Amino acid sequence: MRAVLALIDRVRRDERGISLVELIVAMTLSVIVLAVAGAFLVSSQNASVTAQAVNMNTRSASAAMNEMTRIMRSATNNPVATGDDSQYAFQYASATNVRFFSYVNTTSTVTQPVQVQLGLDPARGTITETKWTGTAVQYTDYFAFPLSTQATLTAAPASTRTLANGVVSASVFQFSDASGAVLGSPTVPLSATDLAKVRRVSISVTTGTSPTDPRATTLQNSVSLANL
Repeated sequence: MRAVLALIDRVRRDERGISLVELIVAMTLSVIVLAVAGAFLVSSQNASVTAQAVNMNTRSASAAMNEMTRIMRSATNNPVATGDDSQYAFQYASATNVRFFSYVNTTSTVTQPVQVQLGLDPARGTITETKWTGTAVQYTDYFAFPLSTQATLTAAPASTRTLANGVVSASVFQFSDASGAVLGSPTVPLSATDLAKVRRVSISVTTGTSPTDPRATTLQNSVSLANL
């Protein structure tokens, strides 16, 4: 009888459960595992958000860069009907705005130049493309355009569209002559003399939420002006 009671007592002691120390250790390990898993999840989400932001910024900057490069590469002087020297390709040029004549594919049935302005609006964070079509002179051999030495034209444009949003660049354009020397300065538009010398344009576009955005994207390109 004593042997049976002793056996029952031993079995009861063996099934008494875990101790407080064991419970604390188990909880501590669980907290560590959850913390590691949580940190991994947060890191993965941050990486996904960053990748999406970089991709969006890159796509926006790339679309603007491709169009500006395409149309600026076709910059050309505009011949005049009077037989005088042609109007220089670049009519206005600064770090944020440039207006020039260009031969591009248009909806016209004849080959003709258009006048194009590419401009940065720092307040809105946009780059826009504005076009004016010329008025035919002497059997469409020549085309007259609205002209101005200012940054904007008062004449109604044929079209205006936004090339990029979220642009945080302080300046977009830099101009060089045939020798590669930089013309003008970032704060002053090119003079009439320098406008005639432009042979290359460097373009830089940065898109993001701010100039210090770690996810901002900057694209740069240098456009040679073969027609000039």
